[in-house]
Amino acid sequence: MTTTLGALWDTTRMRLLVEIGRQGSVSAAARAIGIGQPSASQHLRLLEAAAGQRLLERDGRGSRLTEAGRVLAGRAGQALATLGAAEEELGALSGLQTGTIHLGASTAPGVYLLPDTLGCFRRDFPGVTVEVEIAASGEILRRLLAGRVQLAIVGAQEADHRIVLEPFLEDEIIGVARPGQLPLREGRLAPKRIGDLTLLAREPGSSSRELVEAWLSEAAIAPARVWELGSSEATKRAAREGLGIAFLSRYAVAEEVERGDLEAFRLAGRPALRRTFSIARLAGRPLSPAESGFVATLTRCCTKSRTYAEACVGAPAGHRSSAIRVAARAAPSLSTGS
Repeated sequence: MTTTLGALWDTTRMRLLVEIGRQGSVSAAARAIGIGQPSASQHLRLLEAAAGQRLLERDGRGSRLTEAGRVLAGRAGQALATLGAAEEELGALSGLQTGTIHLGASTAPGVYLLPDTLGCFRRDFPGVTVEVEIAASGEILRRLLAGRVQLAIVGAQEADHRIVLEPFLEDEIIGVARPGQLPLREGRLAPKRIGDLTLLAREPGSSSRELVEAWLSEAAIAPARVWELGSSEATKRAAREGLGIAFLSRYAVAEEVERGDLEAFRLAGRPALRRTFSIARLAGRPLSPAESGFVATLTRCCTKSRTYAEACVGAPAGHRSSAIRVAARAAPSLSTGS
């Protein structure tokens, strides 16, 4: 009698597929789940026989899942997340707060918002482990669909129909340049000036890059040249050296603007480029108790970051003065990381 795929599924094989997607090799995946490589190889042979398709392909750099393997790994990740949520709910009934959150984050929220949030969350939920992966928004959403992460924080404004985006924080993408480099009037640059400048751009898949490109195209604005850099930090450094201008999240540049390393600007006659950061999760999958606690902590802690960023780069019209007063009161707690 032929063994069906359903009869072979157990948590070890589910975790193995998910970890191969995360680690990029069978040996690393086996170590991650605590089994030997011979056992991992045997599990894979049984799964491939039951599926009737290859689930893994090898190259010189390791192993990667085939399309069939990614489908199964995605479903396995969802099943494991559901089982983990059940364990957390049972623990909550007993008064325990435990669990693991596999979290993905795009660059701006992952680097500039998440560290403070994790500090707050650890104090409130010491029994919960958070494992974080940071990449561009498009890649993080792909990992969410593949089951590599259970929850994500992204700047993307739209996603696959299988993903729910729940906005929690407004962001503004602002221009930055070396102080004194641009002929600004009241913090604004004439759009035509961009035609003489180098635009320092984030990597493909960055949601901020996609928004900036669409925004400039809509206004028929084209820079003299585009220099693609691999991260917000590289982009900021290049702008600080006077190599061009950049458009980045206000949370990414707030500290540099406050120190005077960068000068912030907006385009004259153009509306501000705003977006929202969102919590992303698979449609139909409720949050576990630990994830719900994390989302509540994230929303609470980000209020402080928003006030600080608005004070540094300028709040929306009519709100700047109050933002600066509140930020001044909040500044000591920001510097201590509380």
